[in-house]
Amino acid sequence: MSVLRGLEWSSVSRAADMLTLGFGPKHGPKSFYGVTRQVSAWALHIQCAWTLSEAGKIIATEESLRGPDEEANAFALRMRQLLARNGPIIVESISANSDCGLVVSLSQAFRLIVAPDIKSDHENWRFFESKRDAKHLVIEGGTVAPEAFD
Repeated sequence: MSVLRGLEWSSVSRAADMLTLGFGPKHGPKSFYGVTRQVSAWALHIQCAWTLSEAGKIIATEESLRGPDEEANAFALRMRQLLARNGPIIVESISANSDCGLVVSLSQAFRLIVAPDIKSDHENWRFFESKRDAKHLVIEGGTVAPEAFD
């Protein structure tokens, strides 16, 4: 994941209660149907506990995506506005612990902490390059999943 160091946090979205973050330059691959869409070079999808803080103050958690779609969509919009207002926000460092938790330190005093549920066998997070047939690093239950990199 060290490839993220120096890249811009370039997108944020959601799918149900999953936080989807993009890093690096955006490009426009075509879908199976020939439709072009903008995606970031690298993606981090998070489905476990996470905290986003700015200057030590928590500004969002996984709870921000729970509840009605209208509220979760409004949260995603606020995060996109935050990126537009404060950009570029650059990845300064990234570290992982023995439970596959992450700390992503970003410029402008932003920090993302990802805390996998080590008691669950569900997917916690995944990291991958946003191109067809790219290998995925998949974390389940705080450990690398057997299907990771397949």
